[in-house]
Amino acid sequence: MEHELFFDGTTEKYTWSIKTGNAVVDQTRVHPPAYLSGGKLDVSNTEESKFIALHVGIYWGLGVFIIKDYDEVNVMCDSNEMYEILIKKIITDNQLINDKIYFINQLTNHRNLKIKYQFIESEKNLAAKNLSSSHKNSTTKDSREFI
Repeated sequence: MEHELFFDGTTEKYTWSIKTGNAVVDQTRVHPPAYLSGGKLDVSNTEESKFIALHVGIYWGLGVFIIKDYDEVNVMCDSNEMYEILIKKIITDNQLINDKIYFINQLTNHRNLKIKYQFIESEKNLAAKNLSSSHKNSTTKDSREFI
């Protein structure tokens, strides 16, 4: 099956949207305080937040069985810097980003996902609306409804 994964983030929260056919599932999370992760997830910019959103979006999609083994996931990236890092497999000087890339690769390899990175304009990012204060929050932290 083919999916499109959109994601976005700020230093306070992150979000993802998984589009499969005509169905779209939105999720938003607040970044936990750094002390809960031993300082490992002290999010200092939007790029770090977007890498977290990508990692968690894939992980969550697998966990609620929207994304399944051997599926194709089109990662819809609206950040040119992030797109270049992912497509060229660049190791950065940012340990948080490098860790997220490692875990993304581990997940996708273990589940035999076919990942295709696509650069999109910010206006086409379905997940971006979830961060807007004017957006009615239809997202949920309760994943039971998806299982």
